[in-house]
Amino acid sequence: MEQFWTWFGRVDNVFGVVGAIIGAATFALVWRQERRLRAQVKEKAALGNFAELRTQHAGIQSATPVAFALSLIPTSESIKGSVRTFLTSQQWDMPIEELNLDGLNSAEDLERFINALREKRRAFDDVGYTEIHLFIAGPVQAGTIIGSLFRNWIPVKLYHKPNPAPPQVYEYWMPLL
Repeated sequence: MEQFWTWFGRVDNVFGVVGAIIGAATFALVWRQERRLRAQVKEKAALGNFAELRTQHAGIQSATPVAFALSLIPTSESIKGSVRTFLTSQQWDMPIEELNLDGLNSAEDLERFINALREKRRAFDDVGYTEIHLFIAGPVQAGTIIGSLFRNWIPVKLYHKPNPAPPQVYEYWMPLL
C-alpha cells in the first residue's frame, strides 16, 4: 500500500507541474496580447483631417444620389416636405425615398425597423444609387442602428436639423465614416 501512495504522490506532482506550466503559458500569452492591444491603441492617431474630410464629402459626389428621409417619431408622418425644401434650396435634383414608422416603442418595432432598413438597402442596390443623403427624425438609437447597417457600403452623408432651423431646414453634418 505504501508503494501506491508513493506512486500516487509522484503522479500528483507531475499534474501539479504541468498545471503550473499551462498557467504560466496562459499568463504570458494574455499579457503579450494585452500589451499588443495597448500599443495599437496608442498608435491610432486622432482624426486630424476631419474638416478636410467633411468638406471633401459635402454635396453631390456621384452620378446617382438619393435622399433618404426617415421619420421615426409618432408626432410626424413624414419629413419628405422638409427634405424637399432643403434639396430645392441647394438646387439638387435627386429622388427622395422614405421610411416612416410611428415611433420605436417595442422590440417588435425595432425588428420591423431593422427589416425595413435591410429592404431599403437592397432596393437602393437594385436601383443603383451611388450615395445616400440621410435625413432622420427619430431617436439617437436609430442612428446607431442605421450606422451599423449602412457602414462600409456606399457613401452616406448625414444631415442635421438645428434648432431653430435655418430657412433651408437642414444643414450638412458629416459623412458616415
